[in-house]
Amino acid sequence: MIKIDHRKTLKHLYHPSSDSPALVDVPEMAFLMLDGTGRPNGKAFQEAASALYPLAYTLKFMAREAYDIDFHVMPMEVRWRVNRETKEFAWTMMLMQPEQVKAEAVAEARTRAASKVDAALLAQVRFETWQEGTCIQLLHLGPYAGMDAAMQSMVAAADAQGYAVPVQNAHDIYLNDVRKTKPENLEAVMRLQVISKTAA
Repeated sequence: MIKIDHRKTLKHLYHPSSDSPALVDVPEMAFLMLDGTGRPNGKAFQEAASALYPLAYTLKFMAREAYDIDFHVMPMEVRWRVNRETKEFAWTMMLMQPEQVKAEAVAEARTRAASKVDAALLAQVRFETWQEGTCIQLLHLGPYAGMDAAMQSMVAAADAQGYAVPVQNAHDIYLNDVRKTKPENLEAVMRLQVISKTAA
């Protein structure tokens, strides 16, 4: 059986340096996605995770059966859209899928996972490709409360390298289970899309 760990083969994207923000080009990748609103400790956020992970693990086991490939289920990713005046949160939760996973397999996995996931939630999950392009990113270590300050350091680093951050809506990749990890041991990749100042 072929074992694939995209956390290692894509280490520059899924476990970058924590020393300082760095520019990176993020290629097109496929994801299971689910949109929602509300804070990360809210019911909707938890329900989204309860829909995505069973589907992802079903796809993992299907790939073992069909292709003799064993790949790791990737960490949770969230694209945030935050209204900083009203403190309202909208988000897209995502799980990256390897190239072996196709739309037909996702459709079959929905059927297989139907007994494990609320039907209404399962229907909201979509399978899409997304190319993030040029970004500034940083591995944030420690409590999530420090992520706002880390974001400002990323904006400053982008500026110093000739890039602007048109919208400060972060794409975060959570490398730990917050329910089982001490705050000081948390790790999260923070990523912001940037554009050249000449194009801004």
